[in-house]
Amino acid sequence: MGVREVFEVIYSPVKAFKRIIEKPDFKGVLLILALVILSMVVVEYVAASKFFLETRTPDDENWTESTTFWASNGNLSLDNVSYEVGNCSVKSFVSGDTSIWMKIADIEFIDCSEDTGYKELFFWINWVHENGSFPNSGATLRLFSGGESDFFERSLTDSISSSGKWGNATLKIGADQGWDSTNSPDWKNVTGLEFRLVWPAPANLTMNIDGLYFRKYVSALETGAFGGAIIPILISAAVSFSMNWILWAGILLMIAKVFREEVGPWTVFFVIIGYVFIVTAVHTMVGAVSLSTLPALNLPLADGTYVSFGETLNPYMAYHVWLYLPLVGEVWIAVLCATAIRVLRETTWGKAASISLVAFIIRLILRLFGI
Repeated sequence: MGVREVFEVIYSPVKAFKRIIEKPDFKGVLLILALVILSMVVVEYVAASKFFLETRTPDDENWTESTTFWASNGNLSLDNVSYEVGNCSVKSFVSGDTSIWMKIADIEFIDCSEDTGYKELFFWINWVHENGSFPNSGATLRLFSGGESDFFERSLTDSISSSGKWGNATLKIGADQGWDSTNSPDWKNVTGLEFRLVWPAPANLTMNIDGLYFRKYVSALETGAFGGAIIPILISAAVSFSMNWILWAGILLMIAKVFREEVGPWTVFFVIIGYVFIVTAVHTMVGAVSLSTLPALNLPLADGTYVSFGETLNPYMAYHVWLYLPLVGEVWIAVLCATAIRVLRETTWGKAASISLVAFIIRLILRLFGI
């Protein structure tokens, strides 16, 4: 079946290629295909356990694109002049009062429990005091649980900017995250929230809220998405292997013709190039092992779409190294292809290396175009 030659290509390619020339066998290539598919499933499984996708409630800007959900002690309106995300923010204005508050009540319960619930509350807040005075008498956020008499509360002093400037906050929510509780609130049953700013003396006050949502990060293993993607992964791996095999073999044949070099019987050459792709299985498995050692990575949303993978990886140099493993594999494939040409025709190493190098460059260009 050529099992010996499959693995011998890795550590002793000259000897392996000589054996394959004597007895070319497509069964060895089929074994390599199976190993490549297996390695792709493994690396996708590890990736699914490492990359966490942001999940939001609400999943759009619904809460801050309408006044429907809100109540306030002031006049509510939509502000399409001062906002941070979407098309507007929710605004409240009170005249001659010591406090301003805005709240959402009676929303569908939100699970913020430690095991499966949302872990963060994200929002933008902007306030204006007619004299620019900071709300030293109180700046709080409440999360209601059932009725408004049961709530969690924490200070917003560190989350707001100066008068007239937007402040952005990401607050950890759940048990042991610094929230005070009144009566009997339950983190599994958050049903509303309230922003409240208080001053010692009456004044004209304004508050804007934008980009408000609960969020958590969930892996594809938790959602079951990985299980549903198994068949597409298998098909993708098989198609990718076949295309890469055909392209490398075809490009090498074409370049060999340009160099006025024959590679012998086409079927033998095609089989030998197929054996080269044991490298794909090896570097993919190395990638899976290296990925398993890296920290989990959260992939956030921006304007409703996921931030680019490369942008997310910027702080994580270890992930950048991991991404270059396929390129290392392609270089290894090029070296083995040069070796195969050398063994097939006993041509010079210089000519064999030149043919393989040109083929590698062409293959790299094709990859840049997604081929």
